[in-house]
Amino acid sequence: MRTLLACVLCVSAAGCTDLQSSDLKTAGMSTSMSVTADGTGQTTVTAQFNVDNNGTDFVNLSSGDSAVAEVASQSRTMSESNVLGVIAYQTTFSGQDAAGTQYTIALQRTTDVSAPSSVCTLPNGFNITGPTSSGTFSRRSDLTVTYDNSGSGDTMTWSLSGCAEGSGTVTGDSGSFTIPKGTLSPGGAQSGTCQDTITLTRARAGQVDSHYGSGGSLVAQQVRSVTFNSTP
Repeated sequence: MRTLLACVLCVSAAGCTDLQSSDLKTAGMSTSMSVTADGTGQTTVTAQFNVDNNGTDFVNLSSGDSAVAEVASQSRTMSESNVLGVIAYQTTFSGQDAAGTQYTIALQRTTDVSAPSSVCTLPNGFNITGPTSSGTFSRRSDLTVTYDNSGSGDTMTWSLSGCAEGSGTVTGDSGSFTIPKGTLSPGGAQSGTCQDTITLTRARAGQVDSHYGSGGSLVAQQVRSVTFNSTP
């Protein structure tokens, strides 16, 4: 979410700025990290570093500095991406998406103090049981969403995109909730049948290494999506 917001801010401000990590102390950085399991067996680890706590001033890791993700006995150096000036580091793992799986994300440095111990644990996975990909939803009706493996106690949120749009928090984690039709906004095509996608996210906060002088955030999350037909 922070990376998406940063993209929007960068575009609206006509570009982001970046600073080489060799010109910056770890105490002058903040970080935004996530570990995301999508239900396919793949988990994506993402890390973004910023100057102080400025969301549009990015840190570009210089030679000798690296972001490394670790899980079980596996350790992988994260690769850089640059999308519209937003600099992030990412890697993926397979078969490491079970509930309780612990991930460590390290900023390893040769010119200043490292930040080796940002740690998070994946929450319980789940499956969306309704609506189904073969189902049809009328935009004139409330949308009831159901999922299994409920009652985790972790934070759950939802988002809907397509010809109807909206987002919110799932209250109670009971395995079922209803999105009233009056709370949704028009999205794409409003005539005829189109498609909507419902996405549920179960998230658990992790602990960011204290060496980041401006702090940051770390979240481990299970994310599931279903695309279905939507009629007027």
